[in-house]
Formats: sequence, C-alpha cells, structure tokens
Amino acid sequence: MAQQTADIPLHDLLVQLKELPSLAHYSLTLYRRRNGAVASCHQFETCSTIVEDPLCRDVSRQFFEENMDVFFEEGTPSVCRYGGGFLGFLIPFGVGGDDCCLVGDGVRDESIDLWQLAALSRTEGGGDAFSLLPYVESLHTARYEEVEEVAQEVGRAVEQYRFPTASPPVLQNAAVPCESVTDQRLQAVSQALERIDRCTSVTACVAIGCETIATEFEVPRIAVALPDAEGKSYPVTGVWGMPDEIGVVPAEALHLFLAPAKGGKAVPCDVKMRAALPGLNSAMCAFFPLKSQGERLGFLALPESDIPQNSALLINMLTGAMAAKMSWIVRDAERSKENALSERLMSLTDTLLQIDSKEQLYEAIMKIASDLIEATQGSIMLIDKDGEGMHIVFTLGMTLNIARCLQLKVGKGIAGMVAKTGQPLLVNDVEKDSRVAMANRLRFKSKSLICLPLKLKDKVIGVLNLSDKKNLRPFTNADLQLLTSFANLASLMIERTEVLEESERFEQLSVTDALTGLYNRRFLKSRLEEELNRSTRHSLNLTIIFIDLDFFKSYNDLCGHLAGDEALKITADIIKESLREMDIVARYGGEEFCAVLPGTSKSEALIVAERIRTEIENKRFPGESDIPLRRLTASLGVASFPEDGRTFHDLVHASDVALYEAKARGRNRTVAARSSVSQQEKSVDVEPRQAVSPLAKTLDFNAYLEASLQSKA
Repeated sequence: MAQQTADIPLHDLLVQLKELPSLAHYSLTLYRRRNGAVASCHQFETCSTIVEDPLCRDVSRQFFEENMDVFFEEGTPSVCRYGGGFLGFLIPFGVGGDDCCLVGDGVRDESIDLWQLAALSRTEGGGDAFSLLPYVESLHTARYEEVEEVAQEVGRAVEQYRFPTASPPVLQNAAVPCESVTDQRLQAVSQALERIDRCTSVTACVAIGCETIATEFEVPRIAVALPDAEGKSYPVTGVWGMPDEIGVVPAEALHLFLAPAKGGKAVPCDVKMRAALPGLNSAMCAFFPLKSQGERLGFLALPESDIPQNSALLINMLTGAMAAKMSWIVRDAERSKENALSERLMSLTDTLLQIDSKEQLYEAIMKIASDLIEATQGSIMLIDKDGEGMHIVFTLGMTLNIARCLQLKVGKGIAGMVAKTGQPLLVNDVEKDSRVAMANRLRFKSKSLICLPLKLKDKVIGVLNLSDKKNLRPFTNADLQLLTSFANLASLMIERTEVLEESERFEQLSVTDALTGLYNRRFLKSRLEEELNRSTRHSLNLTIIFIDLDFFKSYNDLCGHLAGDEALKITADIIKESLREMDIVARYGGEEFCAVLPGTSKSEALIVAERIRTEIENKRFPGESDIPLRRLTASLGVASFPEDGRTFHDLVHASDVALYEAKARGRNRTVAARSSVSQQEKSVDVEPRQAVSPLAKTLDFNAYLEASLQSKA
C-alpha cells in the first residue's frame, strides 16, 4: 500500500492549480516526505515544480526548506515575508500516508527592505542591493492580505483535488515523462530562460529556445514565423530539421495558426492552413504562439509532434519568455533607432542653423531629404501668401527656371492635394493608386513617389516632393516616417529663415531712408557718437561733410516730384561712390546729406568734398535745363574733430554753419568750418559756438536747421 501511494504523481496537481487566475504570477513547488518502506530519509524533498521566476524560486527555497518540518507541524497555511520584500505561502497536506508541502512564491510586497536585499544580493551574485533593485521592482506586487487569500484558496483547491491511484493513461506514440525526467526538463528550461534573458538579438533568442525544445523534448522538426519589417506578413523559417525558407503567412491569415496553439496538442493542417503555408508540408502540427502583452510576434510550428500536457506547459513557458525578450529587443532597437535619428536631426539642425540665405537653405533641405531616402528627383513648393497658389523654390533633377514657370494651385494635382489636406502621400504606383490614378510622366524613371506637407503646427506652408529611388524600387513606410521627422525640422528652418529675413528687413527700414537706401538721421547720430568715442580713445581725426542740393525746391516744383526723387537717388549714388567702404553716409533730411569720414583730417576731407561737388555739378539730372541756372549743384560744409567740436551736436552745428556760409557765398562750393581749438574748448557744453562768418553770427541755428529740412533756396 505504501508503494502504491508513493507512486502517485503530483505534478498534475500543479498543472491544475496553475489554471487558477490568482496564481498567474506565482511559481509552485511541491515537497514530499515519504513514509514507510520506500522512505530513504525522513526529510522533505522537491518532487515537482513550475517556475515563473528562477530568482524568486531560489530565494524561496532557501527560506522555506530550512524550516519545512516546522511549517508542516503547524498544519495550517502559512504566509511569510522574506528576502527584503518577497512574499510566499506554504500549504501542508498529506497524500496516501506521505507528508507534502506546497510552496507558492514569485510576488513581492509594495515596500522593499534594502538591508535584507543587500544581504540577498551578496548571496546571489556578489553585487549590491541597487544592482538587484530594478529586477525586484519589476516583479508583481501584492499585499500580505492578498497573499493570505490566495493561500486559503489554494488550500481549499488542494483539499478538493482527487489524487489518482494509478499512472495516467499514455498517449499513443508519446510517453509521459516520469517526475525525474520532468525535473530534468524543468531545470533545462530554467537554464534556457536565463540564457534568453541575456540575449541581445532576436536570432539568438530563437536559437536558444528552439535548441532547448529540440534536445530536451525530442522534437525532430521546428519552424518559426516572425513578422517582416513592415509587419504585413510573417516569413516562416526552418530552424531545426527543416528547409530555411518554408513560405510566408499573410498577417490576415496569422490567426489560423494561433487559434489551435493550445496545450501543444497536434492538430490537423486544414485546407486554409495549407493554402496560407503550403511549404509546411505536414498533415499534423503542434503550434505554440509567440505573444507578449497582447502583441502577436508569430508562432513556433512543430510538425508531426504531439506534445504531452506536462511538456507543453514547459514549452509554453519557454515560448512566452522568448516572445517577451524578442519584444523587448525590438522595442530597444526602435528606441536606439529613434535616439540615433534624434542625434542625426540635432546634427542636421546645427548644419541648417549655419545657413544664412533662403536659397542655400532650400538647397540643403533638398540634399538632406534626398539622401535620407535615396531619391534622385524632387522639389520644394511653398504656398503663396494668398493661400491659393504655390511656387517652386528649389528642384532636384529638373531645371529650376522652367519649374518656376509652372502654375500650381492648392487642391489641384498631387502636391496641391497634400497642401490642402495636410496629409502625407506615399504612392507605390501612380498609375494604379486610386488616389492619384494618372499616367506616369516621361521624366520620372519609377512610378513611386512621396509627397509630404511642410507644416508649422496645423498650418501648411509648403510641400516636399521626392521620387525615383536610386534602386528604382518603391518607397516604404520607413522612408515616409524618416522623411516626416526631417520635414518637421525643415519647416521650422524655413519659417525661421523667413522670420529672420523679415526682421532684418524691418531693422533695415528702421535705420535707412526708404527712397535712397542711405542711413537715416537717427542711425547717423548713434554711429557718429560711436566714432567720436573711438576717435577720442585712440586720438584719431574724424571729419563730417554736409551736402545740400542748391535750388532743389525750384527743381522739384518745375520738374515734378518723380524727377526730384530721382535726383536724390542719383546724388546718393554719387556720394557713396566717392567715399570709402568704412565711411558712413546718411540722408539727413530733405535734400541734405551727411558723410562721416573716420580717421580723416579736415584737409583730406576737403579733397573728398570737392570731388563730390564736382561730380554733382557735372552730372546731368533729368529736366535740370528747366531751372533758372539750368543745372543742379550742391553746397558743402566740412567740420572736423576735435578742432571744430567734440560732440555730435557741436560737429553738426559747425558743419551746418559752414554749409550756410557756402550758400551765402554763391552756392556750388565747399566751405570748411574755421575755429581754433581754444575757442572750441571754451564753447563745449556752454552754448553753440559762433562761426567766423558775419552771417553766421546773426543766425538762429535751430530756426535755420528746421527751415533747411523743409527747403533750401
């Protein structure tokens, strides 16, 4: 009788218990202490186990096995917290005169004891608590009360379980492994799980899993189905005892092979299966799914194999670990790819930020975009300000001048449709795609294209078009995703450049005269003060020249304002051409101009001033024959730093007085301010200095300056 009870198999009890939802995260281990004739020693020994987590199992064994007699003698379910935060339970019971203990482990408390975890880490691998902490944190958490409820539920299930008195029936052509064989396979699977966890590639993960299944479970043939890069199909590859290429299962047919993948029982390959995968060439096949967190990664196919229930459970554990690791590897590769793309986009950002002009920016954007997806033709289109038309600003593989002549409308054609909807368009064949359905143009070598909107938030500012891949193959979704990431950056760079150019234009307008393009009076004041400070620091000369057109009011009245504006432009050009690049020239007001000559003495400036006067005198202005003197001339006044003034106001006053004197002497002449340094120093910051000219002595300078800005006779 003792021999009969001793042979009662207990692994089926674990299999049935694992079907309880509350034990999904638990590892289960059965201990037996044999009594009677077959007892070799009066100790509890492991007889069967189902491992969810090897580390938790090791920690649990060290804790429970040392006090197994005490736990059994208590006679009631026990719940314990150990190892820094792990939780487990023990259920004592008897079977046919033998003493048994069922241990459940694999979960942890919400709080973790770092001191105990540090001791555990030293025991497990010589590391520290923090190296083990991420692993412990990944375990399923449960409250102590929840584990007590699970223990009570398991205790009731054990009491209700009916243990068989004989060995279970043997499946035809399949042997049920004895407990020693099961333990051996369990140990092999545990080792394989550890190796899979260290894998860094999907190939290595599949190789370890399939090798374990083939060698430990005596499976002669294994094939694996994994998704392709697009996720639209599942190529099936022979891994063990089968050809390398078996076929491809479409994504929509994958369910045919996942539906029967339960329990490892071989099922007939029906008509639909054979149609989806004719290369499998098997009448019966056992299927095991590769799933992770609801994600379908494919399946393992074991042709002509009928796997016993105990072995199927172990293989399911193995395929589950394979799927979880493969999913992590794929996600990690995607993260690495995203990080690499981010780094590349950051590098491209630095490149684009160094570009000054829009034309260079458009060229750089087109070159980068075409390199990213290996396109040989393309264009950049921007939407007009009216929002109705588009214009091409850069092309690749076609003549830009011709392309700019094309009439493009938002909403018309492929690019117009993308500009209107703001949605990207990937076309594999322009002639067959119902969205475009058009004959391919002669200049395109292939029928595939990508058309992307250039967007700022929800506003579409243009379209990026690319076609003709170098290998003439169709563009892919990966190409589209890569180009979309860059298109967002390109849109920002285009907007940034336009904003900068607009800002520069407004800044230029704020410091320049709109008619002549010269600096205006406000800018002249700030620049002259800067030059005066520099001249003071370095003891340099500085001279200013005031130029005023003679009888300009009469010329303007007789010849018209258009002719007057033209005369002012011509005068501005004459002055600029007579000066150095470092000199500053501004339109001071009306027909009066001012030139600043840094590092120039009065005598040197007089030569420049006379050259300007002569050029104006000799220039033929439109309609000048109609004015009294039949020609347009200029009067000039020259004043220098430091002898004629040390401040902006003093120098302007001195040069303007000299200019007035030139007009008083008959116009069309140059007059230099005449003053002594001692007189200048006495007049600084007191009151305006009086010039030598008798006319200047009676002149109200402020009234004169106001009048001169309106008209000069």
